[in-house]
Amino acid sequence: MSRSYWDNVARRMADGYHLDRLMARQKGTVHRALLREWWRGAPGAAILKTDLFEEALGEDQLLLDWPDDEGGSPPWGLDLSHEIVRRAHERIRDAGRSANLLVGDARRSPFRDGVFDLVYSCSTLDHFKERDDLIEGVAEGLRILRPGGEMILLLDNPRSLFYGFVRFLDRRGLVGFRLGETLAEQEVRDLAGRLGADVIDLRAVYHVPRVFFSVWCRLRHACRLGGTDRLVEKILAWSEGMQGKPGQYLTGWYVAACLRKRDDTSR
Repeated sequence: MSRSYWDNVARRMADGYHLDRLMARQKGTVHRALLREWWRGAPGAAILKTDLFEEALGEDQLLLDWPDDEGGSPPWGLDLSHEIVRRAHERIRDAGRSANLLVGDARRSPFRDGVFDLVYSCSTLDHFKERDDLIEGVAEGLRILRPGGEMILLLDNPRSLFYGFVRFLDRRGLVGFRLGETLAEQEVRDLAGRLGADVIDLRAVYHVPRVFFSVWCRLRHACRLGGTDRLVEKILAWSEGMQGKPGQYLTGWYVAACLRKRDDTSR
């Protein structure tokens, strides 16, 4: 999808994000939990987030709350859309935080080989029409990692019970943006091996029954049931207990993988 497409999505969603704020906050909580568990940062670590959609528009953002002790220098962010980068820059600046934000393509980034310690790719690469573009994006993330560096990769989970229905809505233009090719968990494992990375951990995350909750949240707003926020938050947090359990790939919306670049990966 083109730069202008995502520019237009950003302008449209500035008036209404695709996730209810409670669902978005839970998604952000999941991101931060993965970061705390999987990433052992060091002072001076170089960190890149491969898109800035959440930072520009949602409450599921990560860079505005990036822990100071996760790296000694401001994180980097990359996005194809000028509009998304502009909005993300304004939000990060207004929050009193700092980050280095660039316009660029996650498949062909402007960075040299081996410059990052961590690449965080949250559902960046599952919007391409062709699977080869997704694979190119993963390979690019590994290219710019130093040997031993880690890539946290999240992709839409095609085994989720709700995935087929959401794709049905997507084909009718009812999702807010287009979905693309993605990979199941074993395909992620196989691809990592071919590209010279070890899978450190692999699981399904964000176990929100999003179709039901999206409908419920719309009803909640229409009926002005704001007093139910605490209950909804508890249910959302409880649902995340499915991580690592039998059946997790039926309920989790994302396949999440921690990939470590091998020392012998050719660059």
